[in-house]
Formats: sequence, C-alpha cells, structure tokens
Amino acid sequence: MAENIILTCPHCGNKTPMKILNKYEKVTMLPLEYDEGAHFNDIFEVFECPVCKGFQLYYTHWNTEEAYHEGDDIYEDGRVLYPETEMINVFALPRNIKSAYESAFKVKNIDNTVCVMALRRTLEMVCKDKGAIKGQLHQKLNQLQQQGILPPLMGDISKVIKEFGNMAAHGDQVNFDKYMVNSLFRFTNKILEYVYILPREMKRARQELEELEALAKETEL
Repeated sequence: MAENIILTCPHCGNKTPMKILNKYEKVTMLPLEYDEGAHFNDIFEVFECPVCKGFQLYYTHWNTEEAYHEGDDIYEDGRVLYPETEMINVFALPRNIKSAYESAFKVKNIDNTVCVMALRRTLEMVCKDKGAIKGQLHQKLNQLQQQGILPPLMGDISKVIKEFGNMAAHGDQVNFDKYMVNSLFRFTNKILEYVYILPREMKRARQELEELEALAKETEL
C-alpha cells in the first residue's frame, strides 16, 4: 500500500500525492453468452493527506464491458464518499476553469471572502469559454441565457454568485460565513455540471447505447 495517488484533499484543498491507508475491492461477476462473464469492480480506498493529515474515502469503478485506453485514469471519474464535500468532478472541466475552481476550493476553509471572489472568477471564465466576452458579468450571463447555454434558473443562480463576488471584491462590510460559502459552492456546481459535466455524461451514455445496439444487431445475424 505504498502507492501514492494524486488527489485534492477535501479538508485543506491541497492537490498532492495521497498515502493509501486501506483498500477494499468488491468484484461482481455477471454471466454472459458463450460461458463468458462480465467483471464489475467497485474500489474503496482510504487516503491520508500528507499536508493536514486528514482522511478521505474515495470510490472508483471499472468493468470489462467498457473500453479503456492506455493512459486512462479511473480516478478522474471517482468521487469522495467521506467527508461530505461540495467539490465536483473537476476533470470534466476545461483546464483554466478547473484551475480557478480548485483555487476557490483550496481557500474554502481558510478565507471565505477570497473564496467567493474565486468563485466569481470561475464564472467569468465560463462566460469567456462559451463566447460571452462583452460587457459586465451580468450582461455576459444574460447572453448565455439567450443562447440557451444557461436556462433561466441557472442564470439567476449565476447572478447571485456575481453579486456576492462583487461585494467581496469591493471590500463591502459583509460577513461571508461558512453556510453562505457552501451555498455558493452548490450554486457554482450546478452551473458547471449543466454546462460541462452533464453533456459529457450524455455523450458517454449515447456511445454506450450505440455499442449495445451494434452488439444486438451482430447477435441477430
């Protein structure tokens, strides 16, 4: 168990090689035709952060029915089971947006005001990535709504993040408590999931459906 996996610590926000303390792998076999069997592996690992010594329980999965390519990292699609965290799967995000989001997460338990500013910066990058580059942030958000990239409710959520970000950036006397920051993270997650993660998951689902349909046709022949 000496292998180190690079993950983001849900406690202190540092991205660093984690020490594996324990591992459990549950293997499920399902019978297929021609006496073959499909293997489904659910993996649960306990990691320790070398920076803050915090623990996390991480879940990953792989199976023999999905195509994996050399260099694929199953940890990219894994998730933290413990502790509860608002962090999403950042590997589905464009590099610059991923960096901005991770910066917000890193200071989440250190400086609430800086965290809120970083979330607003993340939103600015989403607008730029989707081609909305003119005007103030609220104008860019309106443009994304008009283009159908953000539905109306998502646009309202974005405006809330924008307003809180403005307060933080302008030095307004506002107390950004932990509850408020957690709420803003949830709001930001919904936007990122809608714009980036859900389309990726839908694309994967369509590919799997096409593969199943092709396999069914081959079986009929």
